[in-house]
Amino acid sequence: MVLPFNPFRIDWNDCTFAQWNALLNRCKRPTLLQTLPYAQALAKTEGWKADFGIIRFEDKPVGLVQVQTKRWLPFLTTCQIHRGPLWIHDEIPGEMLKLVLRMIRDRYHLLRGRPLVFHPEMIDGDVARKRLSDSGFHRRSAGYESVWLDLTPTPDDLRAGLDRKWRNKLVQAERSGLEVETDTSGRRFDWLMEKYLQDKMARNYKGPSPAFLRVLRELSADTAPPVQLTALREGRPVAGVFLVRHGVAATYQVGWNGEEGRRSRAHHLLLWRSALWLKANGITGFDLGGLNETTPGIARFKTGMGGQPFRLVGGYV
Repeated sequence: MVLPFNPFRIDWNDCTFAQWNALLNRCKRPTLLQTLPYAQALAKTEGWKADFGIIRFEDKPVGLVQVQTKRWLPFLTTCQIHRGPLWIHDEIPGEMLKLVLRMIRDRYHLLRGRPLVFHPEMIDGDVARKRLSDSGFHRRSAGYESVWLDLTPTPDDLRAGLDRKWRNKLVQAERSGLEVETDTSGRRFDWLMEKYLQDKMARNYKGPSPAFLRVLRELSADTAPPVQLTALREGRPVAGVFLVRHGVAATYQVGWNGEEGRRSRAHHLLLWRSALWLKANGITGFDLGGLNETTPGIARFKTGMGGQPFRLVGGYV
């Protein structure tokens, strides 16, 4: 059997950290889970090791994919890809994309002792599901849902794009007397992590551990340190958000709002100031964090900023 010509190749673990960061910075919609600090934080806190793949088309780099691996037995290594591959330009055409997917399928397979859990960065739909099925993958779970806020418009246009009720609550927050502290040094990081952990335990939802976020913050400090915005009432913190930057994008990672903060609409003010700060610091896209059916109020809050809701194609094996 003659295999079809494939102009793509994936060079595995053949790049420096600086080269990986440079390529990720060229991606239009980079994801946090494909970054070097994320891989390093997983290695330190959970023991995962990363394979770094540069996708090339006729020797030209066009994308990248990071695979997390953990060896359980000499002949069995669990592998996972979350929110990759990423593309330096627009996503490649469907039939060409399948060539890349098949290379990933061939390398990470149960028969090779490397079973893969694959959550690709592909918008859900019949076409995307068929491409994955044709490439040998089988769907097992629903995909990540979030809201993507384009930060390229002017601040006036961003404000005009807010939902009317959302904008009215923002005005209330702006008139409430709250101060907003913006910090990249981690000054109030411990305070926010304590509140986040208490809330996480009380409401029993999934999310990264404070230990992981601490390591991630430390590993990002010299390149693109995470930013924390805190709402203050007479010097006392009443609400806070923690955002992680990656390439030209950022992700809302953690937020907490106390009773006084809720009365003052503090989160509306913090998210709006976050968008302005990120835009002023060269960020062009803002992932507002995951949505789920169990928290419809949070979903309405995030979509009210005028972003574009999206759902990824899901988890595959």
